[in-house]
Amino acid sequence: MKIFYYVIILSFLCFSCRKPVEKDSDSNTGNIFNSNLGNFEFSSYEPLSDKPFNVHYYFPENIDRSNAPIIFVFPGMNRDAFNYLSFWIPLADAKNIMVFSFEFNNYHYPGGNSYQQGYILDDDGNLNQKNKWTFSLIEPVFDLIKNELNYKHNFYDVFGHSGGGQFVHRFIEFVPNSRANRAVAANSGWYTMPDSTISFPYGLSGTNSSQFDIQNAFSKNLQIHLGTNDNNPNDPSLRKTPEANLQGAHRLERGRYFMSKSDSIANNYNFSFNWLKVEVSNVAHNGQLMSNFAANQLY
Repeated sequence: MKIFYYVIILSFLCFSCRKPVEKDSDSNTGNIFNSNLGNFEFSSYEPLSDKPFNVHYYFPENIDRSNAPIIFVFPGMNRDAFNYLSFWIPLADAKNIMVFSFEFNNYHYPGGNSYQQGYILDDDGNLNQKNKWTFSLIEPVFDLIKNELNYKHNFYDVFGHSGGGQFVHRFIEFVPNSRANRAVAANSGWYTMPDSTISFPYGLSGTNSSQFDIQNAFSKNLQIHLGTNDNNPNDPSLRKTPEANLQGAHRLERGRYFMSKSDSIANNYNFSFNWLKVEVSNVAHNGQLMSNFAANQLY
C-alpha cells in the first residue's frame, strides 16, 4: 500500500511543476477530471481572470463523483498544495471523500495580503472591491466542480492549516453566506477578531462587514483546531507585531484568545454561536497530523 501512495505522489509532483498559465489560457473548458489524480488551472472568474491558479484534486477509485463529500484544502504560507493533497490521499481513500487542494501561487497572489488575508485591502492599503477578493474565488470553483461532476449537493467542507487556517477563518467571517458546510481552521498564526472596534487585519474596522455579517458568520460550523504543543513563542514564522502579540505569545494562546473573545462578542449581541474550539493533544505545528485529526472529526 505504501508503494501505491508513493507512485501517486510522484505522479502528482509532475503535475505540480508547471508555471502559472497566461491570461488568455482556455483552461476551464472540456472535461477536466479525466483521471483520479491531477490538477486544473482556474481562470474563469472574470474579475480575477488575469490571476489564474491551480487546484489539485484526488478521487478514490470507484467513488461516486456526483454524491461523495467534497473538501477544499488550503495549505500554509509555503503554498505547498501538493504536500497537503498527499496528506489527504489516504484519508480520502479511508473516508470516501473527494479532495481539492488550492495553490494560490506567489506570482499572482504574492504575500499574506493576497492569500491569508484574502486581498480585502489592495496593495496600497485601500479597501478592495469584494469581487476582487481572493475569498471571492472559492464559490466559482465550487460551481465549476458541480457542473463538471454533475454534483448533487450544494455544499462543501473546508480545511486549512497554518496560513491556510488563517484563510479559512477569514473566509467564514467575510463570506458568511458561502456554501461551506463545515470549516476547520487549524493552528493559525494569528486571527482577525470579529470585532468592529479593531482595525483590519486584526479586526473588522475599515471593512464593510456589518453586524448582520458577523451574526451569519457565528452561525456557521467553524472549528478552530489547536495543537497543544504548538506553543513556541520563538517560531520564526510567527507574526510578532504588537497587535498579534495582544492575542497571545504563540499559536495555542492566540487560538484560545480568538475563541474566547468571539464567544464573548456573540454573547454581547445575543447571537447564536456555532464555533467550536478543539485542542489536539501532543501535536505541534504539523500539517499532516492536524489533517488526520480533522478528517476523523469531520467524516
